[in-house]
Amino acid sequence: MRPRIALALLATAGALVVPAGARQAAPPGNPFSGSIVPLTVPAPDVTAQPNLTVDRRGRVWLSWLESRIERGPDGQMIGRGQGGHRFQLSSLQGDRWSTPVTIAEGANFVANWADFPSVFATRSGLLAAHWLERNASGGAYAYGVRMNTSADDGRTWSTPMTPHRDQSPQEHGFVSFFEAPGSDLGLVWLDGREMSGGHGAPAGGGGHSPGSMTLRATTVTGGQLGPELLVDSRVCDCCQTSAARTDTGVIVAYRDRSDTEIRDISVSRLVNGGWSEPARVHADNWQINACPVNGPVIAASGRTVAVAWYTMAGGAPQAKVAFSTDGGASFAAPVVLNQQPTYGRLSLTMLAADRVLVSSIERGDSRARLLVRDVRRDGRVGDAVPIADASSDRSSGFPRIVVAGGRVVFAWTEVTQASSSPANSRLMTRVRVATARLK
Repeated sequence: MRPRIALALLATAGALVVPAGARQAAPPGNPFSGSIVPLTVPAPDVTAQPNLTVDRRGRVWLSWLESRIERGPDGQMIGRGQGGHRFQLSSLQGDRWSTPVTIAEGANFVANWADFPSVFATRSGLLAAHWLERNASGGAYAYGVRMNTSADDGRTWSTPMTPHRDQSPQEHGFVSFFEAPGSDLGLVWLDGREMSGGHGAPAGGGGHSPGSMTLRATTVTGGQLGPELLVDSRVCDCCQTSAARTDTGVIVAYRDRSDTEIRDISVSRLVNGGWSEPARVHADNWQINACPVNGPVIAASGRTVAVAWYTMAGGAPQAKVAFSTDGGASFAAPVVLNQQPTYGRLSLTMLAADRVLVSSIERGDSRARLLVRDVRRDGRVGDAVPIADASSDRSSGFPRIVVAGGRVVFAWTEVTQASSSPANSRLMTRVRVATARLK
């Protein structure tokens, strides 16, 4: 990402906070009935940016990017990603992954640890995929969103399209899909069209904050784009977005940005065809003149909504969760999850209206670990269950979790040294997956 981005550094541990009025019951403990079981991913050694989704039949789908390897006459690898990338998809069948299918591939893909591709399954059975491609007329951070759909379980895909009307050589990414009322496919993204004058400099008009990253949304029906709507005219430049559907409509969570550089988490709801005025989930009041590259995650069931996020307000890195019982119109006081310093990079899945699982990357005794916790709406937080060793390096990306049929599936990027020689030291990445049964 841009040099101006400052990743939040570790500080002191956060303490558990229980919302006022929460009943004092025993913590939920370990949510799993057995051990964490690794699954073999049918992919080559050089892979990264995994993502997970669950379809209407309860099938788990895994997507990832793999490098198209360039090799010399002797068969040795001479380039990683120099030959472009391939966007792959596989479904979980029992304890095995299906033969991967290629969603798209090309030489101008953006392979970024934070702004990663995704696949989304609608209730009608449609699969939608998005990835990023560089704009040939722009610089390193000039790229746009590309997407396509499949109505036959990924066997064939529609002609790729660009969901945003703006084609300027600026950043367009950090996409979240959602299912809009009427079964339309919807998506939100960060849109840099107002930033053509540079960060903070006057750019395009339109009555929006000059030089600011914006959050925009549209729908896709039958391959046709719906109206493009502005959700927020000034947001954090490169934190992930997240969307969910409740009984009352669609809600999107993202990291907002005030004129005084407060970068807390906000939500906006799609109500009667328009997006509501953004509202903060909680006033952390994290003031930072840079993007922490650590966006929120959201999940919903009925009228219950849960949002998890990272903040370093006050100098202490914390992972938090807040619940809403009115479709996201208001949120209760948050619960702080971590008791050790955390890197954030959260994922969230809802098990019931009063229960979620939240994963995060945290510092261990010798290295970082991928952990998951059972969190209840009444403020109780379960054990920090280790899933795998992890890396604090940016290339480890953002782990993902989903639940289907009483089983939780985890996906993350493993980072290793390709060579023990300091002169040749470079990092290699590979997608890993594991599963566990819920009690």
